[in-house]
Amino acid sequence: MIETTPSVVVAVGTGVVLATVIGYWVLSRRHGRGRSRESTAESSSDGDADGSSSGLPFPERAETSEDRTIDPRILLPVDGDDDHVLRLVTVACALRHRYGNEPLTLLSTGSEGGSDEGERDRPSITDRIAERGIAAHTAIRTESVETGDLTAEIVRAPPELNTDLLVTKWDLGANEATGGETANEVVAKTPMPIYLFRLARQPSELTRLRLVIPQHVDHHGGFYEAVYNLKQLSARLELPVTVYVFERNVDHYRTLFDLVEIDVRAEFRSVGSWDELESTLETRADSADLLVTLAVREDEIGWDPELRAVANRFERVPPRSVGLCFLRADEPEYEDRFLRTS
Repeated sequence: MIETTPSVVVAVGTGVVLATVIGYWVLSRRHGRGRSRESTAESSSDGDADGSSSGLPFPERAETSEDRTIDPRILLPVDGDDDHVLRLVTVACALRHRYGNEPLTLLSTGSEGGSDEGERDRPSITDRIAERGIAAHTAIRTESVETGDLTAEIVRAPPELNTDLLVTKWDLGANEATGGETANEVVAKTPMPIYLFRLARQPSELTRLRLVIPQHVDHHGGFYEAVYNLKQLSARLELPVTVYVFERNVDHYRTLFDLVEIDVRAEFRSVGSWDELESTLETRADSADLLVTLAVREDEIGWDPELRAVANRFERVPPRSVGLCFLRADEPEYEDRFLRTS
C-alpha cells in the first residue's frame, strides 16, 4: 500500500425554514414513494446562464448507520488503460469524504506489472498515481485475482461488507445503458451503487457538472446517497452544477437537493422530454462539461426505458466526458445519513 497522503446553493438559515423543509420531505416520501407524481408548480423557463463470499481480503466495515462522516469504501477495477484509470482514480478520490480514511481499492487480474519482461519494466499503476500526486489524501491498496474474471470476483464479494461503491469505465459503444460486461453483471447481481464514467480529459480540466434526474428517481431509496456523492464530486473538483429535471416544478428538486449535506452552487432547469434535453444540451453544453445521469435498475422506482438509449444520446451532444450513476438498490433506511442534521 502506498500512502499518498463552493459556493452555497441555498442555505437554510432558520429553524422554522428547516422544520418546514424537513416536514415537506417527510410528507413527500410518505405519499410519493412507488406512485407517479404530478407536476404542480408554474412553468420554469429552460436555459442556462452558461451469493458466496469472495476470496478477496476486504475487512468488514466498522462504521454504523449512526456515523456522520460518510466515507465510502470504493472499488475500482483496473482494465489496462492506464491513462483512463488515472482519471477514474481522480474522480474516485473526489467522491470520498475529504476527512475520511477509507482506502481506495484497485482490483486487477494477474500480477501487477505483467507477465513478460516488457510489461514488468512499465511503472505500476500505483507508481504512476504517486508520481502524479492525484491521491494526495487517499490510501491506495491493490488487490489482484488470478482467475482473470473481475466480474465474478466483484459479484461474489458481499457488497454490504466489502464495498460501498464501484467506480468503473463506461463503454458508450455498448447497446445497453450499462455498457460493458462487468458493469452489466454487477448491476444485475448486486445491490451496490455503480458509477460508470468515460472521461475524455483530466478531471481538473472539467468546467461544469450537468446532472440529469429522470422522473420519479427522487422517490428511490438511493437518491440522497447519489446526490450527496455528486455534490461531493462537484465541491472537490470545484464544478458549478446544472440540474435537469423532467418536471415543471424545479423548486421541488431544489428543496430536496438542499436537504442533502454539502453546499454547492447549482441551478435547476426543466425539460419536457429526453428529446428536449438532447436539444438543450446541443446548444447549451460545452465539450469540457461532465454530463451525468442518475439511473436505477429495471423495475425499480424511477426506471425509464429511455435509459437504454442514453449512451446513444450522449454520443450526439457536446460533452465528451459522461457518467451513468446507478443508485444503490432501493434501501430507504440507508438514506438518512446523507441528510442535514441542523
